[in-house]
Amino acid sequence: MSSIFTADDWLSAPIPDRSRRHAATEHLLRADDWEEVVPGLDSLSVRFDPERTDPATARALFSRQLDRSDAHAAAAAREQVIAVCYDAQFAPDAGMVADRLGIALDDLPRWHAAQEWTVDIIGFQPGFAYCRAECDIPGIDRLNEPRQSVPAGSIGLLGGLCGLYPFEGPGGWPLIGRTPLALFDASRDQPALLSAGTSVRFEAIDRAQFDEMASR
Repeated sequence: MSSIFTADDWLSAPIPDRSRRHAATEHLLRADDWEEVVPGLDSLSVRFDPERTDPATARALFSRQLDRSDAHAAAAAREQVIAVCYDAQFAPDAGMVADRLGIALDDLPRWHAAQEWTVDIIGFQPGFAYCRAECDIPGIDRLNEPRQSVPAGSIGLLGGLCGLYPFEGPGGWPLIGRTPLALFDASRDQPALLSAGTSVRFEAIDRAQFDEMASR
């Protein structure tokens, strides 16, 4: 494992390879030795309790666990199917996004579902997933004026990323659809439906299916 950086009660290691970073995150979360485990876009950080563990011991433990996690990097990624309704009411920016991608508006749901997506990180809101496609996607710009209220379940595209909004709130991502699934539920053992490393497959549903799933 490459160099480990220390800052107060935080340790951080650069891990540019996404599969290794995701495997390491899962391994360290299971270890239950850290106050927090925070994956970044190209690194992994952990916070330790200095009253329980001195920095040198924490650093050695972090290094050992990163090395062990490499043995699990080849494990099959979890897959989560996300049902999405691309009805015009849920997709106010679909036309702009389709134009940017160079495809017909009617082809956008098919294009979105055909991509292989993986959750890179969780952030912005609890359970907000930043998903990256395996292929290169033309950069999609942020809205000139962010919306004051984006409905929960909204699906947006920005740059080469796909973002899923767990809660209603402000946001500037162009929206292309909405899922009826609860992306975050504090009553579940795992509140966030998605986590770093999860493979995501989007599946188109019509408005009637959306309403039926949302009423459950």
